[in-house]
Amino acid sequence: MAFDALALHAIRDELDDAVLGARIDSVSLLDERTICLEVYAQRKAFVVISANPSDPRMYVTQDRPRRGTDAVTPLLLLMRKYVRGGRITAIDQPRLERMLTIQVSTRIDEGPPHTTELVSELMGRRSNVVLVDEDGAILDALIRLPPSVNPSRPLLPHLRYVRPSPELKSDPLDPALGDILQRRAQSSDGEAWRLIVSTVAGFSPLASQEAIVRAGGQPSTQVAQIESWNEVAAAIHTLAAPIESHEWNPSIAWIGAKAREYAPYVLTQFPEAEVRPYPSMSDVIIQIGGAERARKALPFATLRRPLLDAIADRTETLRRKRSSLERSLAMADRADSLREAGEAILANASQIQEGDASLTWEGRRIDLYPSLSAIENAQSYFRQYTDARDAKRVVPPLLEGVEAEIGYLDDMALHVEDSESEREISALRRELEDVNVISRARPSKKGSPAKASSGKAQQQQGNSGVVRRLSIDGADLLVGASAAGNESVTFRLARPEDLWFHARGRPGAHVILRAEGRTVQDHWIEIAAGIAAAQSAGRDEGHVEVDYVQRKYVRKISGALPGRVTYRHETTITVAPVSATETRQQRKTG
Repeated sequence: MAFDALALHAIRDELDDAVLGARIDSVSLLDERTICLEVYAQRKAFVVISANPSDPRMYVTQDRPRRGTDAVTPLLLLMRKYVRGGRITAIDQPRLERMLTIQVSTRIDEGPPHTTELVSELMGRRSNVVLVDEDGAILDALIRLPPSVNPSRPLLPHLRYVRPSPELKSDPLDPALGDILQRRAQSSDGEAWRLIVSTVAGFSPLASQEAIVRAGGQPSTQVAQIESWNEVAAAIHTLAAPIESHEWNPSIAWIGAKAREYAPYVLTQFPEAEVRPYPSMSDVIIQIGGAERARKALPFATLRRPLLDAIADRTETLRRKRSSLERSLAMADRADSLREAGEAILANASQIQEGDASLTWEGRRIDLYPSLSAIENAQSYFRQYTDARDAKRVVPPLLEGVEAEIGYLDDMALHVEDSESEREISALRRELEDVNVISRARPSKKGSPAKASSGKAQQQQGNSGVVRRLSIDGADLLVGASAAGNESVTFRLARPEDLWFHARGRPGAHVILRAEGRTVQDHWIEIAAGIAAAQSAGRDEGHVEVDYVQRKYVRKISGALPGRVTYRHETTITVAPVSATETRQQRKTG
């Protein structure tokens, strides 16, 4: 499920009605990626902004959200200075973009009104929240991005804030949209919704498929099968019209207790689902969050919790270490400047008097320690230069190692959340003990082994990790359900010609489709890709990109933690996440 530009337009309208002109009474963190503004207009309300890369979102509610952290970050301290106590004077969303700016006017130390902007960039993996001063300088960002990480658009304090480049696409309300789509279709093939995504601004895969269905097609309809692009354009106009009319019709498509998709319009593309309307987009987001919490509160939650807490603690430590390394790497860019400063001090040592705080040399100001002599100041700069120079060599591999370990922990958190039995949770605990993420448990007393779940798949634990074996519609699949399980299915159980699947750019399971000398059927690939999507961080989204490749093109990263790989020659397909149980049911009724 994706929080797209249309959903944000609906939220923007709700914010205009509920909090424009409101006073901001407090600012807090609900978790490391989620900010909460407590505001008061005619009554109290809470604006929640989450930059979670797998689930960015924003909503307004009258119920106080539950806090999950007491952390105090530099951004939070700055928001308490520049935002708390101020009034929301403007709310702006660039048309059809996934970003929204809340403008706040406040008085600092009883001075004149001071304006700052809280910019929410809700763009999937690139999601962030940035506090911008009235002169356009960045005060701080929820996720700092130094030039080494994002050379084209670094986000660091004191740099000038630059908005993300807008998409150069057609407006969905353009009267000529039908002709534009028709012209592009003449040189395009594949699924029609992909053509809409690449042509129409603000339209996600879900909205594009909804337009196809409303024009009489199916989500998988091909470009060549569209009889009238004017009808498709009319459906697109209908979906986008509330941007100007502000009359949204939010809905969720439910399959049992699981939310299939949500949107700021009535979903019609899921005939198997119960589509329920909601009074606001914020209500939809809150309902989705409640369903997700309920899903995670399945049996064995008590056993999962210590593992998830340990993973979260270790991940937070690594993120702090990453920030420190990034600062060291940013300092490395100043190496030459530090050396030149030291040389300038030596060249002017005779002119520097005791107690001088600075030296001006060739139009440049060089700060001095008044308590040090000229020679001691030069030596200080040379030491800083040496540290900065060495950082260029030492820091990148350290940073790479930290990123790899964070990726490993993201995978393990997902596997813990999806564990299906006490036996699987025990195996996951042993893996986390092996890499010192969790303290090793005392040896248990002899007794009967834990009962295996009545599971829908055979399971194998132990040193090989957690592995699930599935046989669906003639396809034999191996699914890694832990980091060691991912490594086992890929490098111990799979043959070179077997197909390897993984959700593209997301934590998730390695899935192996065993060829065993047979011709691989297209629907087997769809099944394996759907299961890989369902066993990934994108499991709650409508569509997920999945890479697949012959196993012989997958390589283990030398010296890395279990399950970390690289691969080449991949093919990427987009599928809906489908669990093994749902796949069986579809095949029986199809």
